[in-house]
Amino acid sequence: MQEEQSEFRHWDQLPPDVLGLIFTNLSLQELLTVIPPVCKSWSKAVTGPYCWQDIDLNEWSCRCQPHQLDRMLRMLVTRSSGSLRNLHVSGLLNDSIFSFITENAGSLRVLRLPRSEISGSIVEETAQRLSTITFLDLSHCPKIGAKAIEAIGKHCKFLVTLCRNIHFLDSAGKVELEDEANAIAATMPRLKHLELRCHFISTECVLKILYGCPHLEHLDIKGCLEVELDHQFLKDKFPKLKNLLELRLRNVGGPYIGYHEFIDWIYGFSYLRMWVECWLNGEIKLPLSVIECAIPCPSYVLQFLLSL
Repeated sequence: MQEEQSEFRHWDQLPPDVLGLIFTNLSLQELLTVIPPVCKSWSKAVTGPYCWQDIDLNEWSCRCQPHQLDRMLRMLVTRSSGSLRNLHVSGLLNDSIFSFITENAGSLRVLRLPRSEISGSIVEETAQRLSTITFLDLSHCPKIGAKAIEAIGKHCKFLVTLCRNIHFLDSAGKVELEDEANAIAATMPRLKHLELRCHFISTECVLKILYGCPHLEHLDIKGCLEVELDHQFLKDKFPKLKNLLELRLRNVGGPYIGYHEFIDWIYGFSYLRMWVECWLNGEIKLPLSVIECAIPCPSYVLQFLLSL
């Protein structure tokens, strides 16, 4: 009898930090609805900071209502009690919630906020609160510009990864994207991983980045149509660069057309944007022959669009 009792594990008596470590393997729904009613110690653990050092709301944030996202973020970030290390959420719709996040970012290392509507001004105002981050994803955030990127570079001295991808149609005519690239080159010398997909930037800007970020190992400039780089030159001058993803129209078997000609051609088909966005989001997966019948354009252009 004593042996049976000794084998019985008192899960309700485990320390909160141990419970928190165990509970991190559960889904968000389980943490919020299944665990709390089990017992007082489990409820206390799930409302404490140990379960919320890493918050991943990316999938949930893509399907929830805006007011739900704001409320959920405030609740979970508050529960983290300043111990938040990793936050991944899509589609922030206002500056106030971003400001709230930065107020609780004392331990933050990884911040992923793709497709958010936060303004460049709020990033400039609060960048000093993000001094501990090493990984930042601001992809497809249309209101953020060069000044915000510069502020991040000046205050986030430990930043080694920056993701700043955009859709290629959204880069049309945006000369300020070169200013963003120059800001990165001037203020982020510790970068090891940089993503600038579909930016309207020149070869000169890319070279500035390569010289200004000597530790760079991965540079993704896929869809930067104006960039001309010689791979042997890169190999000789930047031996640390392990992965340079470069794609231009001339690489897919058709004649080269310039960036502006390409954009003008694209906007000649108003419905094409919908198709392209569906491709980029992975919502449409059709054989090239089928798409060629639906959209009257050269096959090499379609291959380029499908490869983004």
